[in-house]
Amino acid sequence: MSSTYLPLAAAMAGVASHLFYFKIGEHWMYPMRYIQAFLFACVTATVVQVQYYNTSTTPAIASTVKYASLYLAGLYSSLIIYRLFFNPLNKIPGPYWARLSRFHLSFQVGGKQNLNHYLLAMHQKYGRFVRLDPYGISVTHPDGVDITLGPKAVCTKAEWYEADLPRSSLHTTRSRALHDRRRRIWSPAFSDKALRGYENRVQRYNDLLVKKIEESNGQPMNMAKWFNLYSFDVMGDLAFGASYGCLESGEMHWAIKILNDGMKMLSFQFPNWVFRLLTAIPGAAADHFRFLNYCSQQLEDRMKKQGKMKDPDITHTLIEHYNAGDPESQKAQLPMLQGDSRLIIVAGSDTTAATLVHLFYHIATQKNLIDRLREELDGLVKPGEAIDHIKIQDAPILTGSINEALRLNPPVPSGVFRQTPQGGVEIGGVHIPANTVIQMPQYVMARDPDLYPQPTEFIPERHTSRSAELMPYKSQEVFHPFSIGPMGCIGKNLAYLEVRLVTAQIIRKFDVRLADGETGEKLLMGTKDHFTLGLGELQLCFEPRKA
Repeated sequence: MSSTYLPLAAAMAGVASHLFYFKIGEHWMYPMRYIQAFLFACVTATVVQVQYYNTSTTPAIASTVKYASLYLAGLYSSLIIYRLFFNPLNKIPGPYWARLSRFHLSFQVGGKQNLNHYLLAMHQKYGRFVRLDPYGISVTHPDGVDITLGPKAVCTKAEWYEADLPRSSLHTTRSRALHDRRRRIWSPAFSDKALRGYENRVQRYNDLLVKKIEESNGQPMNMAKWFNLYSFDVMGDLAFGASYGCLESGEMHWAIKILNDGMKMLSFQFPNWVFRLLTAIPGAAADHFRFLNYCSQQLEDRMKKQGKMKDPDITHTLIEHYNAGDPESQKAQLPMLQGDSRLIIVAGSDTTAATLVHLFYHIATQKNLIDRLREELDGLVKPGEAIDHIKIQDAPILTGSINEALRLNPPVPSGVFRQTPQGGVEIGGVHIPANTVIQMPQYVMARDPDLYPQPTEFIPERHTSRSAELMPYKSQEVFHPFSIGPMGCIGKNLAYLEVRLVTAQIIRKFDVRLADGETGEKLLMGTKDHFTLGLGELQLCFEPRKA
């Protein structure tokens, strides 16, 4: 080929790479490989010029840089032009530069880590459909629930779930068949019989938390901290058969600190390939792998206790299934077992702590709510009698209060990630193209007066006696703090058990109020959206219940 056309050929090769490769399918999984392949091609081109064309080193390097730059210019020019002008998602309203890159969203929310508040502002400005990035949108139209999450949903899990491959779990696998098989293994661990067994284990930590509250002698306690310590101890016990010792020490275990720091990264909303790139760089994700290794060691220790525990934990069922397999199947199952053990801790602790701290904020601020809860509980459990969950599981005001806390401050506020199938989907009369990632932010939908009459008011009866008035049909579809359908949270009933029991035990013994100077602002506005919630402070005072 004439050297006259080489620059054009290099640029057109870049354009072709975008149009016929990068634009089709998913290519985010191995960014380091693309970088290595590009650099290898550059080195090879330089060596070829020096060895076979007798070109001096400096001109050879200059030539390689020139044509590599033209290739990249063609690649990114094609990508930018397509995203700004030809992407079918451009019909969805939203910030103009969201068309270009996910980094636009990162710049908007990364500093404050407040995606839920950002989405609320965007939906108030643009309506029920908002563009987030080149291939993602946020939707608050109620028709989207069945399409993305319901039992007959046609959407699948998006690429976000596989960011940590080859490590996987029940939550992160995108394979519906694998998820269904794994969920069947999990199911016995959340049966009514299993939950009754967990109640004894949970009660130990309830008693310890109450003891810590008694020791406060009415002085302010940051309950965001204490409920976090409580929930991690409980889930550490249910995952590994041993507490992290957080409540006893009053400090977060080092492994949990690493986990929390890792969750913060999710709040920056970077493209998935950024996480993959960081984990591929030696030393860049040292703490991430340190936590994974710690959990693997904890699981190994827990497996040695199998069959020796008085009260089986959640992993009992998972380990039992693992032990029943042959060595080959065990080798294949072990990474999933390790991932599931981590899932128990993350999903079961962050969500429980978030629900408890917001619930107690409302208990402390809603007039007469604590009196109504006590009256209800005293009618179900005699004073001085131990509280069994079966006696309070149908308490309407208590359950309604928990649900209102979940509605107004859902533990996963900005929604989960679902990808549309080939042919796309239609939501509320709007066609959403294929391979679009859809989020349905519960935090935003909870504040929509068309979905929830009196949306910002905390009304426990919304979920019981006043449901016809305050929870119309569409609202009942929309309210799903634990998600719904086949991918819904399998630990939902355990979460309700924990929250009901510890709440009932605390409010039967203590009066609760905001500490002097506490307004709830740090909790309500300072909480970070890390996919789950990174809780802001809430200072509460607990004093012995007055007769």
